[in-house]
Amino acid sequence: MPSATPSETNRDASPSPPPQPPTSHTPGPRALAFQDLYNKALDNTLKSISYTSFSSCFPQISVQASQALQGMHSGMISRLGDFAREEFEMILQERGVVERLNSLDDLISDAKKRKARAIEGEIEAEAPIPPHTLPPTPLIHSHTLPLHIAQNSQLNARLQTQQSMNANLIQDIRAQREEIERLLKLVEQAGGDLDNAGERLQEKVGELSSEGREVGEVLMKMES
Repeated sequence: MPSATPSETNRDASPSPPPQPPTSHTPGPRALAFQDLYNKALDNTLKSISYTSFSSCFPQISVQASQALQGMHSGMISRLGDFAREEFEMILQERGVVERLNSLDDLISDAKKRKARAIEGEIEAEAPIPPHTLPPTPLIHSHTLPLHIAQNSQLNARLQTQQSMNANLIQDIRAQREEIERLLKLVEQAGGDLDNAGERLQEKVGELSSEGREVGEVLMKMES
């Protein structure tokens, strides 16, 4: 039986699957840049916790067991870094940061492609409509609408001013009415006082008349 030729072997072999496109969970350029920025900021923060500043908190141990203290410092820095990175990854997953940044990359890429096609003339700009071909109603509205808007604003301002003036006028009228009512009460009270004084005066006049008559009678008796 003749052996298969290399070409036949290649034809019989199954073709290799095409590469899978990147998924929404695969970090794109902006997601990678964001993660790199965080890692650099975290590294700079951890580097600021130097062994010198750390050992100054434990002066006696740094003298008696410096190697153990250095190991403690290195372990603490390592655990802090691991904890911060794990928390950062958890936040990225909970908030869907990678997916959103990938969507932003897609939008920007699509916008760039559209801009390039527009520059190349693949997308024709919509030609402006000649004004003389428009119906009269839109033309009239285009000229009168700004004037109407300005007049409406002026009328609203005047209306607000008039409403404010009316409110102040109502307050003044109410205050004047209260003052008039107060004066009327005073006048009524003064009239009552005058009536009482008149009655008392009449009583006094009556008493004086009686006394005068009595005195006259006494004098007449004395003369007789």
